[in-house]
Order: sequence, then C-alpha cells, then structure tokens
Amino acid sequence: MKQKVKVISAIIVSAIVLMACNSVITFPPVSQTPTNNHNQGQFVWHDLATYDPLSAKDFYADVFGWEFETLGAGENVYYVIKNDGVAIGGLFKLADEYGKAAEWIGSMSVPDVDAALQYNQAAGGKTIFKKAAFKGRGETALVQDPQGAFVAFLNSESGDPQPKRAGNISMNAWLWNELWTNDLEGSIEFYKGLTGAESQEVEAAKVPYYLFNNDGNTFSGAIGNPVEGARSAWMPYIKVKDVNTTVEKAKAAGAHVMMEPTPSIRKGTVAVLMDPTGAQFTIQQWILR
Repeated sequence: MKQKVKVISAIIVSAIVLMACNSVITFPPVSQTPTNNHNQGQFVWHDLATYDPLSAKDFYADVFGWEFETLGAGENVYYVIKNDGVAIGGLFKLADEYGKAAEWIGSMSVPDVDAALQYNQAAGGKTIFKKAAFKGRGETALVQDPQGAFVAFLNSESGDPQPKRAGNISMNAWLWNELWTNDLEGSIEFYKGLTGAESQEVEAAKVPYYLFNNDGNTFSGAIGNPVEGARSAWMPYIKVKDVNTTVEKAKAAGAHVMMEPTPSIRKGTVAVLMDPTGAQFTIQQWILR
C-alpha cells in the first residue's frame, strides 16, 4: 500500500507540472462572477488527474450528471467539469509513461502564494511545483504539507466564490473537504498557521474531529487517518440526494466501494468510493437538522 501511494504521488506531481506548462489554454475562473475577495483556507477548485479521462468522464456523467467542456487539443486537452452549467473543476490526462493512476487535487485559496510557500517550507513541507500563472485562473503552486498531504495553493485572478452553507450547495457539487492525517495535532497547527483559522473540536464525534473556522465560515475538517498505511491526504466530498442510490449507480458504472454507508458512521449518510480509474472521493447525503 505504501509503495503504491508513493508511485501515485510521483505521477500526480508530474501531471500537474505538464498541465501548468500549457500556455495555450485559458482556464475558467473559480467563481461564476468576479468577487475580488479571497477567502483564505477555502477550497475553491478540484482537478482530477487520470490515466483514462474518457472513462472518468463517462463515470462522473453517469453517476452525477456532470458535463464536460473541452479546452485545447491533442496532448494539451483540459476538460472543464460542469454541474448544472456551473464550472466546478477540471480533468486532464496523465502521460502514458506514468501508468495507471488517478487522484483528485484540491486548490486552497491563499492571499499570497509566495508567503504560503515560504510558510510550508519553513514548517517542513515540500514545494512540488513552484508558483506559476495559469491564464484566466491566477497564480498557483503545488505542495506537500509537513504531514504528507498534497494541496494546491491558489490566488485567483477574479476572487473566490461566495461561501455557502451545506444546505444551499447544489446536489452533485462539492460539499466538503476533509484532511485524513497521520499527525492530527501537527496538521491542525499547520493549517491554523497557514490560513489564520481557528480549530474547533467536534464534541459529539466518536473520534477526534476538528473544524477549521475562518471569518465566520467553516471551510474544512481534519481527522486521524482511518486508512492504515496510507499517506495523509485531503478527501473531497460530493453532496448527493440519496447515498444508497448513488452507491448503486456508482457500482453499476464501475466504482469500487471502499466504505459502504454504515449507521454507526454519520448515521449512514456517507460512503467512500474509488472511481474506475482509481481516484478516491466521498459522497454524503446531507440531512437538514
């Protein structure tokens, strides 16, 4: 397991570098309308790097109804993911030489990419891909945090989308981002320092669980890594209307179910899936309280 994770990590890094070198594409902004506001610590974009983009597109279209807009041509193709006509992420192909692998990479908003890189480096993290300008998107860089999780730092050209409460997020859109970490205390202190957030322990949780709150908004959470032997990683969540129905659709479309809905875990509202190309994500049925 550990060796597989190392190989996937190297592949994703190489793919991000290849995509960033593409100066032909104008990437979509992270917000439908310009806000000129940067919400430090908010995840504002998600990219899927995969060896088989066509299979991935078919899967996410079948399960979530996502649509895809093609930018570029030939080896320089980037697929914009749209949910109900709104751009929510991207998808691109890994070079064949890197084999069969896939992973979701989240982009976290920062007001100053250089300052974020310096902070990460000083804390023991690694800069995987130095700051670069993506036309239409803004400045971005890829890092591995001190606990081993990959995350992209992004300062968007036009500002970040307005934060939404879970109940106002569209179905089949990104609901949440959760850090599965092998050093919970270290990760909490790192991201508090990076984003200026306050951490809040969820008292009702069965295992230690923390929220990151910033300026009245809760942008993400952190939990001790539930997967033995796996590196720390950010897990993206997709909001669904019915978790059991979505699991069955995902199975029929070729997904591997890593965790079925279980009553003892968040009242059976979540499931962890792996798409047919190997990328992991979580789905959650949001229940209003």
